[in-house]
This record gives sequence, structure tokens and C-alpha cells, in this order.
Amino acid sequence: MTYGLENSVLTEKTKDKISVRHIFRCCWQESVRPLQYNCRTLPMLHLVNQTKVLFWKKMYTNSNVVLYTLSRYAGVPSRFMAVASQYGIHSLRQTVGTVKFAVWKFFTETVLI
Repeated sequence: MTYGLENSVLTEKTKDKISVRHIFRCCWQESVRPLQYNCRTLPMLHLVNQTKVLFWKKMYTNSNVVLYTLSRYAGVPSRFMAVASQYGIHSLRQTVGTVKFAVWKFFTETVLI
């Protein structure tokens, strides 16, 4: 379901449509965040953002000259660091585990159990 989302541009309306509530057409009255937390599953928006950051991290740190050049041309530092910085990620040179932990930590801070 998330295949190719790292290259997409999502509007605010589209971001709302990929939530658990819209996909399963349920849970309109209650929060699903505690369920997602207990199942160790990120909300779709955070999952998409994590995937984008990891994709562009691979492009930006790749030793392939073509991919390296494309990542600089696409404006990685400005466009995608805006997404990464909301999770406290200030460099694309961080490890994959650090990126995933930062996104998970951001999500867990918003969960009321």
C-alpha cells in the first residue's frame, strides 16, 4: 500500500485520506493511536514520511555518481529536510535505525494511554 509513496507529493487532503479511519471506515469517535502504539505500528502519515526520509537518505549518501547528482538536483536538503526536521532529524547521514527511532519517538509523544 505504501509502494512508491516516497516519491509522491501529498496534499493535506490526501494525507487525511490515507489514515486508518478512512481506509477501514471506522473508529470515528475514538482515537486509534493507543492501538497503533500497542501494535508497534506507525500511523500512515508518519510511515510515509519515514519512508521518504529513508529513500532520500539512500539517494543522498549513495556512492553512485548518477544517484548522488540526482539527489543534489532534486533539492534534497531543502525539500526533504523540512519533513525530517519535524522528527528531530537534522542530517541525512544518520543511520536507518536512528531515523526510525526518531519517527517512533515523535509518534509516542503524541499517544495518550
